[in-house]
Amino acid sequence: MVDDEPAATRMPNTDDFISRLARTLGAANGFIADQLQANGMEGLVPSHGDILMVLFAQETVTMQGLAEKINRDPSTVTALVKKLVKEGYVETQKSEADHRVTEVSLSKQGKSMQKEFEHISAQLVEVQMQGVSKSDLAITCKTLDKVRANFIGALEKGQSKR
Repeated sequence: MVDDEPAATRMPNTDDFISRLARTLGAANGFIADQLQANGMEGLVPSHGDILMVLFAQETVTMQGLAEKINRDPSTVTALVKKLVKEGYVETQKSEADHRVTEVSLSKQGKSMQKEFEHISAQLVEVQMQGVSKSDLAITCKTLDKVRANFIGALEKGQSKR
């Protein structure tokens, strides 16, 4: 059987929506990893990007604050920050107000790469938007927000029985 309906008007397969999201994220992360390597940012992976962007905008952030800002589990943030410390991009110190709290800030090396990092981010957006109209992007973002809200709602209601 031949499908004569153009792809643009064909009803999308809802069964593979999450798979498409995962493949898109994988492709974007691959692009970012290539750009990081091409710009000599050794030891960095795409998952470090959110942390660095927060630190470019705010000089010092607590580990808990980072976890909240990038919507990641605190243990994941700890592992990512430890790698950034090892590579020399960030420094950690105990808060003077509360020694139980760890603060994170960019090192001199971390601060020096802000322009390159912003350039990579701009390239990512440029590639992302090739052939995509602003209205298409707005619809996609609105749809993704609804889908995320559906999953959050299901989790809160306990519908994700394991």
